[in-house]
Amino acid sequence: ARPAWLALSPQARGEFFEQKIGPLIGALVGRGAEILGCALNNNTGPDRMDYDYMAVWKMPNKGLSDELENAARDAGFNQYFEQVNFSGNLIAPDVMNADMVSLGT
Repeated sequence: ARPAWLALSPQARGEFFEQKIGPLIGALVGRGAEILGCALNNNTGPDRMDYDYMAVWKMPNKGLSDELENAARDAGFNQYFEQVNFSGNLIAPDVMNADMVSLGT
C-alpha cells in the first residue's frame, strides 16, 4: 500500500472498494472474467517478492485483460497500491521448460 492509502480512514477505504473496485470487478465478471483466487503473500524465503497481495484471473481474451489493467488505473487503484501485472496463455510445464532451454539460441 502507498502512503495515500494508509492516510485514508478505514471508512474511506471501504467506500473506495464499494464504489469503484466492486462495480469494476462486477462488470468484468459479467463479461466472462473469472477470479480464480486471491492470496496474501506469506512467503518468508530469501527470494520473497515485496508485494503483499495477489489475484489470479482467467480472462476470455487478451482485450479484457488489458481492459482490467486500464480500468483499475482509471479507478485510482494505482494511486493507492503498487501493482505489477503478468498475463499470458496457460501452457504445459514442458512447453515452458523448453522455452527456457531455448533462450538465447
